[in-house]
Amino acid sequence: MKNPERFDEKTWRKVFAFLRPDESSMTNQDVEEELRNLGMDTSAGLAKLERGMKLLAETRAAREALEAARKQRPSLLAVLESVRASLGTLTKDRLHQIIAEQFSGTTQAAFFRKLESAASEDDLVSLLDDMSKLDAMTEHSDDAET
Repeated sequence: MKNPERFDEKTWRKVFAFLRPDESSMTNQDVEEELRNLGMDTSAGLAKLERGMKLLAETRAAREALEAARKQRPSLLAVLESVRASLGTLTKDRLHQIIAEQFSGTTQAAFFRKLESAASEDDLVSLLDDMSKLDAMTEHSDDAET
C-alpha cells in the first residue's frame, strides 16, 4: 500500500477485525467452520496430534514401568540367588541320598567321589546323567537275562 497514513487508526482496526476475527470469543465450531471456509482440513493434523499424545503417554508409562523394574531388580536377584543356592544344596543332598539307596560297592564309591568333586551344576547334571545311564544299562541287562 502506497500511503497507509491516509486512513485513521479506527479504519485500520475495522479492516484487521474483518480480515482476522478475534479467536478468543469464537467457539471450537466457529473456528472449525472458519478453517473450512478458508479451505483448510484439520482432521489429518488433529489425528497426528492425537497419535503423538498417545505415543507420549505410552512412552511415559513404559519409562515408569522400567524404573519400577529397575528398583525391584536387586531384591529379585537376591531372592533368585537364595533360591538357586538352596536348590544347589538340595540337589547335592538328594543325589547323595539316591546314590546311597540305588548303588552299592565300588559303583557307589565312584559316584560318591564324583559327587564330592562336583564343582558346578554341570558336574551334577553329568553325574545324574551317568547314574541314569548306568541304571538303564542295568535294567536292560536284567531284561535280557529273563
